[in-house]
Amino acid sequence: MPPMTSRLSLRLALAGAALLAVLGARPALAQGQDHGCWGIRPGDEALEAATVGPAAPRLFFRARPTGAAEPGRAFLMPGDVVVVSRRQGGFACASYLNDRRRLTAGWLPAAALQPLAPPTTAPLEAWQASWYGTQAYEQEIDISAEGSTLRIGGSASWGSDDPARVERGGVNIGSLEAEVRPSGARLGFSSDGGERTRAYDEGGPETCRVRMLLLGPYLVVQDNLRCGGMNVTFSGLYRRAG
Repeated sequence: MPPMTSRLSLRLALAGAALLAVLGARPALAQGQDHGCWGIRPGDEALEAATVGPAAPRLFFRARPTGAAEPGRAFLMPGDVVVVSRRQGGFACASYLNDRRRLTAGWLPAAALQPLAPPTTAPLEAWQASWYGTQAYEQEIDISAEGSTLRIGGSASWGSDDPARVERGGVNIGSLEAEVRPSGARLGFSSDGGERTRAYDEGGPETCRVRMLLLGPYLVVQDNLRCGGMNVTFSGLYRRAG
């Protein structure tokens, strides 16, 4: 279950879509051939970008990867770019972030998607930007370059859209601060809150560990849910600000 109450999930979902378009859902569901598609999960490896093809004017998300599943209300238009995190049968678990910082995730017919060529390299300038993620988590990441190194700063929260939680001081927050040399379109790091940034594989299970990938128009982020307070995550899709 994503880390928000059923009431809040339903309120943030597109009208009438029963848990189909969960916004800012926690990507920490059980691995394997489950039917849940809640966005980018920490363990997802085969991430790919794809464009919605021109076959249909509207491509509707589905709650389950079966042909019998009824389409929901959330849909994409030809030319929209999604990130596919896994496939099941003839369907793809896809995530889409719009310019209002609203994330929609669900199953799409794989045949309706046109894969984009994966990035083989990326100049430092491709990373430099202020990136925004899901509004529900107030996800923001700033990346600048100093020589051959990227300086990364970020913030995220959980519970800030719940007035009662805000009033009692129950909002959890998280932050990122690192200096990293990317490997083309990928980078990874771990941090224990000290001044030194360590390699991703040097981090322990309780250390904040982060991977980032430039994919299509997105910055894709995966963390291990140890980069802030309870339920805080940086995982998800980010778009350039402006």
